[in-house]
Amino acid sequence: MRIEQLWDVLIVGGGASGTLLAAQLLRNASGPLRVALLERSGRVGPGLAYSTDSVSHLLNVPAGRMSAFPDDPEHFLRWMRRIEPGTSPGDFVQRRRYGQYLEAVLREAREKAVPGVGLELLEGEAASLSHEGDNVRLVLADGTQLLARTVALAVGNALPADLPVPDGGLYTSRRYIRSPWAEGALHRVQPHHSVLLIGTGLTMVDTVLSLAERNHEGRIHALSRHGLLPHVHRPGVVAGPPVSLSEPSRVRAVLRVLRREARRSTDEGADWRGVMDGLRPLTAPLWRGLPEPERRRFLRHLRAFWDVHRHRMAPGVHDILQQLQSAGVLRVHAARVRGFQVTDAGWVMARVRPRGVDREATLRVQHVINCTGPDACIGRAHPLLRGLMDSGLVQADALGLGLATDTEGALLDAEGRASNSLFALGPLRRGDLWESTAIPEIRVQALALSRRLLEQLASHSDVSETVLSPSPTFP
Repeated sequence: MRIEQLWDVLIVGGGASGTLLAAQLLRNASGPLRVALLERSGRVGPGLAYSTDSVSHLLNVPAGRMSAFPDDPEHFLRWMRRIEPGTSPGDFVQRRRYGQYLEAVLREAREKAVPGVGLELLEGEAASLSHEGDNVRLVLADGTQLLARTVALAVGNALPADLPVPDGGLYTSRRYIRSPWAEGALHRVQPHHSVLLIGTGLTMVDTVLSLAERNHEGRIHALSRHGLLPHVHRPGVVAGPPVSLSEPSRVRAVLRVLRREARRSTDEGADWRGVMDGLRPLTAPLWRGLPEPERRRFLRHLRAFWDVHRHRMAPGVHDILQQLQSAGVLRVHAARVRGFQVTDAGWVMARVRPRGVDREATLRVQHVINCTGPDACIGRAHPLLRGLMDSGLVQADALGLGLATDTEGALLDAEGRASNSLFALGPLRRGDLWESTAIPEIRVQALALSRRLLEQLASHSDVSETVLSPSPTFP
């Protein structure tokens, strides 16, 4: 086993979260600093969310609100205008452009970093993590060992979970696609094939767009418990003033206020979307203020409604879905899946129970694609995270959605003590912050965590001085 040099900050995960943290560290460091960014795919920046090549996959947030930096809100807009001069703040640009933007952000941060501040990009799969004195040892799948003073976990979202129903051999067959984001996932779906998409949120929307780009003409069934599609953005809507909440400790009271404000906004000729967007800065403190039973009540009864109002789709995307529905290609069902069976002829028989109906129905399709989004149970996530929880170095949050952290992102161990060397940002903080998967939230986390890490490292006089062996050579 090779033991490499000692890093000041080792970031595990080179998607949007890890890239934004690395960029902030490079921009804000005033003295010697060694940062490593570990990404298993080898491509740093886009991550899974922004690596799509599809021209029909659009950002679901306007360009004017997608800056990588909280203190420079027009940064992305300026970058886009260098590529497409006519870009306006309200445009929903191609998502692949944002992946290119993240790569450019990191490249510029490296180029402009002060002398002694450096970043190395490492390729590999993190397998295990442990403490070694005051440092952290990270072992990769190939046996390489890395030492760092601090480690930030930015591993992103987990794969979707298989539905806990009898699958009749589906999950091990070629008729099942666990994640539409896997490389080549849709290649086996022929244009005439009938398809069942489990989930009706934004992942389903992107999958339908990908199929449409491939000239798909077979029937597409999209199914979820409520059968709700994401609402559509309206041009010109601006965030309203923060909502005043007098009883923030009860979900029912919050819902009552939101409904009242939405009605008031509509009566005044505005739009309920402005109310939802105005709530965004308050979401994390509001979520933290809810007792655990109230959070669970929200997840059980209101999550689907929150998602379709909060995570909306671009107007152009909405138009395509409407056309597909009008043509009879796309059918949306409100139902629960009761089980699957793969026939000898290769068909998938999906038993479903439509909402409000006591009898079951059967959908006969040739492929089932899981579009339910990331697995909501952190215990089934990345092996690295499972190992950390088993060792007691970290603990899941109370709802099991992510890892427990303090207000600045330090991970809590099994005893509830905040770590001085292990941190997290992005989707891993979803249980503590709820809204922790979109750029407007992640960029704030990246800035705050970079400041904390730099302040902490500055208190050690030997920062970046210790080298255990020559730097490794990575692709």
